[in-house]
Amino acid sequence: MKNYKRLFHFVKGRTPLLILSLSMILIVQILGFISPLLVKSILDDCIMGIEYEWREVIPPAEKNSRYVTYHNKTYVQKRYLSDDDVSLKKVSIVIYKTTFYFVEEEVIDGNKKIEDDKLVISNKDQTKTYEAIPLTAKEVTSFYRPIFKLLIILLVLLFIKMLLTILCTFIQHFSTNRVVNWIARDGRTEAMEAVERLPIKYFEEEPAGKMATRITRDVDGMIILYRQIINLFASVILSFTFAYLGMFYLNYKLALLSFVVYPLVFLWVKFFLKHLKKIASSVNESRSLLTGKINEIINGIHILQIFNFKKQTVEEFDEISEEYKKEQLKESKFSLSLGWNLINVAKALVTTAVVAFFGFQELSFAGIVITAGTIYAYNEYLLKIIEPISIIFTQINQFTHSHVQIERIHKIIEGPKEDDSKVIIPRYKGDVTFDNVWFAYNENDYVLKGVSFNIKAGTTVGLVGATGSGKTSLMSLLLRFYDITDELSGKIYVDNVDITTYSKRSYREHIGIVLQEPILIKGTIASNIRFGKNDVTDKEIEDTLRKIGGGKIIDKFEKGINQPISRSGVNLSAGEKQIISLARVMVFNPSIVVMDEATSHIDTETEAMIEEALKTVCKGRTMIIIAHRLSTIFNADDIIVLDHGLKVEEGTHHELIEKNGVYANIYRAQADSIREAFEKYKF
Repeated sequence: MKNYKRLFHFVKGRTPLLILSLSMILIVQILGFISPLLVKSILDDCIMGIEYEWREVIPPAEKNSRYVTYHNKTYVQKRYLSDDDVSLKKVSIVIYKTTFYFVEEEVIDGNKKIEDDKLVISNKDQTKTYEAIPLTAKEVTSFYRPIFKLLIILLVLLFIKMLLTILCTFIQHFSTNRVVNWIARDGRTEAMEAVERLPIKYFEEEPAGKMATRITRDVDGMIILYRQIINLFASVILSFTFAYLGMFYLNYKLALLSFVVYPLVFLWVKFFLKHLKKIASSVNESRSLLTGKINEIINGIHILQIFNFKKQTVEEFDEISEEYKKEQLKESKFSLSLGWNLINVAKALVTTAVVAFFGFQELSFAGIVITAGTIYAYNEYLLKIIEPISIIFTQINQFTHSHVQIERIHKIIEGPKEDDSKVIIPRYKGDVTFDNVWFAYNENDYVLKGVSFNIKAGTTVGLVGATGSGKTSLMSLLLRFYDITDELSGKIYVDNVDITTYSKRSYREHIGIVLQEPILIKGTIASNIRFGKNDVTDKEIEDTLRKIGGGKIIDKFEKGINQPISRSGVNLSAGEKQIISLARVMVFNPSIVVMDEATSHIDTETEAMIEEALKTVCKGRTMIIIAHRLSTIFNADDIIVLDHGLKVEEGTHHELIEKNGVYANIYRAQADSIREAFEKYKF
């Protein structure tokens, strides 16, 4: 039931189209109810209707199409007799195999045969023999002439019914498709909005490719479910209703007898769905893993090619693909063995049972004359009950997958969200305080252990330490990618205010970051710098770039700041991307800027350019630089040294060198490395 509520959340606002779809289905089902009755009438009243009782009458003064002349005598069917007609005697037209016979008297109902050119009819009460005259094709046509008008009317009605069915079906499918297009769009949009508000921890646990599958593929679950509700379940309910109306109208005893089957069908469906859902979950999970692996291969294609890791990668991919194939095959076997194949058997048995039931009644049952039209109509109504069940079983796989997919995409939509509210808060002065901060990604595995320090507003502070010392974790806490929820794990303050006081969106308004790997979005240089701050003009962007030494980037490209940027900025150098990242920070004018090893992947010349840019960026701001190359923080106002989650040293570059501790060792190690490289490659 929960998935249906989730689905109709996206249908809100499209109610008129929903009502239109259901109305068209209702009309189609009413037309479907009428159709067997029309065909029954064509068979019984027209084609077989020639056998209805005939009367010889005195020829009227003016003949019309009701009257038939045969051997200079006038005949009319009892159903067309008028008050002015004078009936002389009853006669009969009898069809046996492909021949029509004229009999000069009324015949009884029963089984027919021709013996010695005589017509013999027998039933359980009696057997009678009649003189029968075979009719020529022309004579048969003349006896059918009174029925032509009714036949034409019925055929026209049947044709109109067919046209209306086509039109209503088209309108129904069109309105349904309009709704599912909106469902798909709104579902993907809501999923993307949810992704932007998911906590960082979620992305660490879920592969990017798997999440992409949920947004692009699993939204189809809502589309499938909506189609099935509209096209299938509504049709099933109406089809059952109208089919049983027809069956009770034709033979209520057999209609009541059919209800015996439903408990067995219920148990069958329950068993089938229970086991299919487990298989469907495995299939969807395998598909997500396959998509995730494809995404991983594509994103790492450069490394795969350089290190010639193709064979192993293909083998790993093949293992996942093989597992996916096995799950799909398991699903197919289950569906084929216990699904729609059994329904096809049931359909054949139903048809056989109907024919046998009526056949053994010797064309008469409980006072009801059983005709070919009755058998046809009854069988059609029974098939209208069986057919929806057949459709359900042929589409049950999709139905089950749709529920699994809806649950998967709603893990994103309904997952834990960061507070997205925003209030205007004064620009920070820039004082930052860490007070006895403890933090662990996994329980009791602490990466920060009682870290305390204070950063004064407007100063530049370097964070130094070996890999795994806790530098990035500190900044992740400051940027509130993670929050400290335990009162005993310390506090972080900005301007003496607990950073959890405001929503994350409000809090981050005055904080900027430059990452080790700059993130650029496909667009232009200007759009990447503006990045949501739409009130920034092109001139302001140019001025900002030139101010931080990015004039070369503008002059390099013919289109200047409107130069298109490829995916991930592959048409820019690492240094150019960092300059653009710095310009982005400048445009947003934060009071606190975090630089996460922003110069570790660039050459010395570009590093010098960025250091010059930083002099401009630092003015009036608190700068926190996570440093890999110590050269970027030589002139920092303060340097904090971390080791295995502990703050072990703090001071200026010169003070820490004099202490001859951890920082001095790191500095000497870098200096020795540079000296050794110079000695090794000097000429």
